[in-house]
Amino acid sequence: MKNKVDAILADIDKQGWTVQKDFFSPELIQQLQQRLNSLRDEGKLKHAGVGRERDFHIEQSIRNDLISWFDEEDLAPAEKDFIAILNELQQAFNKNFYLGLFEVEIHFALYSPNAFYKRHLDQHKDQDSRVLTVVTYLNDNWDEEDGGELCIYLKNGQRVIVSPQAGTFVCFFSADFEHEVFPAKRERASITGWFRKRV
Repeated sequence: MKNKVDAILADIDKQGWTVQKDFFSPELIQQLQQRLNSLRDEGKLKHAGVGRERDFHIEQSIRNDLISWFDEEDLAPAEKDFIAILNELQQAFNKNFYLGLFEVEIHFALYSPNAFYKRHLDQHKDQDSRVLTVVTYLNDNWDEEDGGELCIYLKNGQRVIVSPQAGTFVCFFSADFEHEVFPAKRERASITGWFRKRV
């Protein structure tokens, strides 16, 4: 794990983003897949919205995925293991970049076929507490023709296209990179979160 964390730190330092294939073990990914399926069966997935607090609203022309936030009062063992790895990353980010990160907020995201999330920035206009965006994919045997890629827009006009293959981990500075989720031909599952600082 140390070598993987070091690779993330090097990428973030050099370019502000990283894509790491097979960052999480297949066993943990499978357990997280099962947890998401259980949440779906229990009716705990809800339509995602945009904005925050008074500005929060459902806008399916912008995004139309279903989400379920990690519940600290009811974490499955796989969720605890996942958070433990993110906590290790948080400590490494703070040690190396002095970011003042103090927590991570996380949710499962499920996109039905043809669902999408249009180009956007993860920082809210009136708050800069989200410092780093993290995405983990849970999709086995994902083929190129399945679509559903994450597109990260770089400041030089280039793009980074990420296939949502199980175990792949993506991280980037929330305020610096607009991104979007392209429609897929099959259901697409992920875990999305943000390392946050106090404001």
